[in-house]
Amino acid sequence: MQQQEKRKTFEDLKPNDIVKSCVYLEKGVYFMLWGATCCNNSTIYAPILVSDEELRSGNVTYDMIRQRKIELFEALNGLNDKSTGDCAICSHLVEKKFKDVNFDYLGGEPLPAGMGIQHYTECNERCTYCCYAQENNFKKPQYNVLDFFEIFRKAGKLKGNNWIDFSGGEPAMLKNFDEILNYLIDNNLGTVVVYSNAAIYSQSIYDALKENKIILTTSVDTGLCSTYKNLRGANVFPKVIENLIKYRNSGTQNLWLKYVVCEENRTEDDMWSFLMAMLAIRPDRIMLCPDFPYGDKQIPEETVKFVAKLWYLIEKYTGKEPIDFTATVGDPKLVKYHKDLADELNKLKNDKPIGSSDHLKYFNLQTVTTPINTQSFYIKKPSFLQQIFSIRNEGIHKIIRVLGIKIKIKRTVK
Repeated sequence: MQQQEKRKTFEDLKPNDIVKSCVYLEKGVYFMLWGATCCNNSTIYAPILVSDEELRSGNVTYDMIRQRKIELFEALNGLNDKSTGDCAICSHLVEKKFKDVNFDYLGGEPLPAGMGIQHYTECNERCTYCCYAQENNFKKPQYNVLDFFEIFRKAGKLKGNNWIDFSGGEPAMLKNFDEILNYLIDNNLGTVVVYSNAAIYSQSIYDALKENKIILTTSVDTGLCSTYKNLRGANVFPKVIENLIKYRNSGTQNLWLKYVVCEENRTEDDMWSFLMAMLAIRPDRIMLCPDFPYGDKQIPEETVKFVAKLWYLIEKYTGKEPIDFTATVGDPKLVKYHKDLADELNKLKNDKPIGSSDHLKYFNLQTVTTPINTQSFYIKKPSFLQQIFSIRNEGIHKIIRVLGIKIKIKRTVK
């Protein structure tokens, strides 16, 4: 009988052998309810490296984590029969020389979601597009994420210059939120992005924003109180706007707002009211995202067209180019959406380039072309935009009204 050839292992690979690997597998970590994995690309994620039970036990070691990353790498290269989970279909999996593969360190590169903290799901809202809300799966932290970081720090293998997403759930609800945030900042681990719905005001977030030590990203998803209540399961829109104005007044350069496009908020009223709210709050960046296509769910063409038009309007009227949340995500469905969005946006811009003189006509807005007769003024019902947003100067203050909320900001008078 012919003897079966021995399967190669990690140690058998030669420096110039071409292998499949992933920078997230080599350097990343994402903390989830059920344990620590290498990454979470919104709708797909790598297999769990260390379970929540193991992390609670206190018996996890540096060598254990490194070995499990190697085992996943071996599976991706056909060197063992272990499950590769979603890694096999992810666009981040690439071919490279074995000598360029390194599992020694945690972090060291500003990868989008290269580090992620989401080891809990408790939240004060019930968003219709949230998988945890759909499953009513709200839980407190399952372990201490700082224990994992400490394993690498004590081994001298924890690097900075990362991109760290601190989400949830609602992070401002965590009892040790300040401890985690301060650890990330004090150890110079990189850019920390806190995803908060801003329904709870956090002095720690304000202080970190004031010193530009974090980025705050808040999903507003509309400029209408009624839509917010239906979409987010909480009647707190005025409070969210009030807290965002407070955060804005910190003087930060890192206030980002986000619009998750669903069937419920894919309307002209939501689009324009959101745009008016952006002009009032003046975020530093605006992020646009489709409803997450979990499982067999697809991204409809209507969403692509809506996002493209909203993108166009934001860029035209705020002068800021939005961010496509899906630009770096590995899920094939989101990769396709990213391309479709770019194509649709190019059509809009080719038809009416941003900055063209006739854009008002394109959006059915009329310009004044004849002298105004001051004797013909009369009172009429305010337009929809006037009802939700107005701004005027009053002495040394600028008075902004957004959806009935009055905000007074001291003007700089030269």
